[in-house]
Amino acid sequence: MTCSGHFAIRPIMKAKAPTRSVKVWRAPDVMDAVMLKGQFIGHRYPPHAHDTHCLAVITGGALAVDVRDQRRICRPGDVIVIDADVVHSGSAAANGQWKMRVEHVQPEALAAYCDGLGIARRDRFDLDSPFIVDAQLSRNLYGINWCSEVDDDPFKRSEALACVVIGLHGLHASRSARLPVVRREPALVRTVKARLREDLHARLTLSTLASEFDVTPFVLLRAFVRETGLSPHAFQQQTRVRNAMPMLRQGKSLSEVGARTGFADQSHFTRVFKQQTGVTPKVYQAAFFTMAR
Repeated sequence: MTCSGHFAIRPIMKAKAPTRSVKVWRAPDVMDAVMLKGQFIGHRYPPHAHDTHCLAVITGGALAVDVRDQRRICRPGDVIVIDADVVHSGSAAANGQWKMRVEHVQPEALAAYCDGLGIARRDRFDLDSPFIVDAQLSRNLYGINWCSEVDDDPFKRSEALACVVIGLHGLHASRSARLPVVRREPALVRTVKARLREDLHARLTLSTLASEFDVTPFVLLRAFVRETGLSPHAFQQQTRVRNAMPMLRQGKSLSEVGARTGFADQSHFTRVFKQQTGVTPKVYQAAFFTMAR
């Protein structure tokens, strides 16, 4: 379900003066968040607070963060979640630089999103600690930001966002939200699987798919994962790849196969196929024609 990246620290010469390389954009489909991707060298944030919640994942270097009476050196993969109006400060640590991806979310947008997701309405995260080590949460936060930046697959993005909010509320909140109890729903899951198999070109989000079956996104996600071990989006991608394989073995062109199996473009087809099989469509196809000679 994730569009996760592999984090690596790249040595960078310490700058004589603070420098920044920052990209900022708005993400209407991610709780109308303001997104940031940045590299900071020798930079220092003085004590300050935002009127938004701040959800950050470190992707390079090291950042020393102070939040109230807690201090942490955050490194690649570490997650920082700071509620609105909570004072914090930060500065480069270790080699004097860090990289991060951040989502800034208004409290009222979080509350509205919880309503739409089908979980208890909350406008704050209220964590015991703002510092979280959670590999899946880190991958999902990174994936949301990256997918939003390149406008990649709204379905995947919507699932990752749901997983982040559910995870923070249900696992990390100091007053853990009582999440709805989801019973086994084999009939629902069978119908959803049939829907995804029948229309490989469906352009969906978690919310639009849930609305087709008159359930909340939370119920759909929990029930589907429980029955299949996959999220709806992951099942869709798997189904597309399975349909692509026989066409490749028949010698059809890569562009035709990608288009007929619902991928947005050739790069999307190649990326997902390699994630699922370990090889590119071209390599997979060539293996069968090499064996035939």
